[in-house]
Amino acid sequence: MAYLLHSPIHGETFVKEVARRLLQSVGFFKNPETPAPEKFPLIIHATGGTTAAALDLVKKSGARGAVLLGFGEHNSFASVLHAKAEIEALGLPVVAYHCPSYNQCGDVAARAKKVADTASSLVGAKAVLIGSETYQAQAAREKLGWAVEVVPLEKFEEAVDASEPDDELLKLFGDDRVAKVATALEKVSAGANLVAIQCFPFLMKRRYTPCLTLALLNSRGRVVACEGDLAAGLAMLMSRGLTGYSGWIANVVSHGGAEAVFAHCTIALNMAKSWRIMPHFESGYPHGLAAELKEAVYTAVSISPRFNKAALGRVEVVRSGNFLQEACRTQAQVRFRRAVKLEEEAPANHHVFTPGDVVDEAEAVLRLLAIPTSRY
Repeated sequence: MAYLLHSPIHGETFVKEVARRLLQSVGFFKNPETPAPEKFPLIIHATGGTTAAALDLVKKSGARGAVLLGFGEHNSFASVLHAKAEIEALGLPVVAYHCPSYNQCGDVAARAKKVADTASSLVGAKAVLIGSETYQAQAAREKLGWAVEVVPLEKFEEAVDASEPDDELLKLFGDDRVAKVATALEKVSAGANLVAIQCFPFLMKRRYTPCLTLALLNSRGRVVACEGDLAAGLAMLMSRGLTGYSGWIANVVSHGGAEAVFAHCTIALNMAKSWRIMPHFESGYPHGLAAELKEAVYTAVSISPRFNKAALGRVEVVRSGNFLQEACRTQAQVRFRRAVKLEEEAPANHHVFTPGDVVDEAEAVLRLLAIPTSRY
C-alpha cells in the first residue's frame, strides 16, 4: 500500500537513497503506474513534480483518500501540500506527514504507514452482531461499507449448548458454561473482524454473563465488543491496528473538573495488571471481572452511535481496580489534560481506552473515515 513517487529530473541516485532509507519503515513499494485497488494508500513524494502522479494514483486505485509523506529535500514537501489540496478538491480526506529530512524519517514513515493500514482495514470490515438488528448496524453498512451479519440470540444459544468448553478459559476461570460461550463465539464469528454481543438479553436468559469470555478472547487477538456496540467495536478495531491491543470499553460513571471515573465488568486480560472474579454489577450473576489497568497513560476514544462524530484525548490513570461499590467491577479514575464536561462533549457513553498516547494517530484515522473529531 506504499508508493514512492519521483520526477526524473531530480536524478535516480537520490531517489534510490530515499527508497533505501524508508524501505524498512514501510515494508515495500508498489508500482504507482499500475496501482491495485486501494482505500487509503500511503504516497511518499520523494521529489517535487509529483502532484499529478499522486492524483492519478488516487483515481486509478479508486481510493477513498490518501496519506501523504514528504520531507525537506528536493521540493518533496511542496508536492505533498500541492497534492493534498488537489485530492481534497476531489472531496476526499487526506492526512499529510512531514519530516525535516528523509534521513530522519523512519519513525514518521512507520506512523504514516500504520495510520494508512489501520484506516484501510476499517472500511468494508466484516462484523457479526449477536442479538437483533439495530439502526447502528445499518449505519455501519452505509457509512463504512461493513458487512454486518446478525445472529439471533436463540441461534447463538443453540451454538453455546452444542459447543465444547474452551480449554484455556476453563483452566483460567473454572466455569464450563462460560467456556462454552467462548467456543461458540469463535464459531459464529469465524472470518469476521469484529463480533459484538448484546450482553443483557443473554445474561437475563442464561443467568450468567459473557464477560469472562470477552476478557479472554480480546487478549488473544479477537475483537469482541460488549452490549452490541458496533461504534465501540470500531474504536476497538482501531486500537488493535494502532497498538496491537483491543482496547477497554468503559462506561462513564462520574466526572468533575479534569478527572472522571470509568468502569465496566470486563477487560482484555492482557491489558490488566491484576484481576479477580466478582459477581456482575447490575445482576449479581456470575461473573464480572475486577482488574487493575496495566498502563499509566491511555488514549480515550468515544464514537457516536451513527458514526458521525467522535471525541478523543490523552488520559492519565490516577487509580484503578475495584474501589466503588456502585459501579461495574473494573474501574479507573483518570485525569484529562483539561476540565471536561462529558454531558456536553461526549458523543456516546462508551469510551474505548487504548494503551499509550496515540491521540494524533487515532484522530488521523478518524479523519480518513470522514468522522469529525473533537479533543478532550
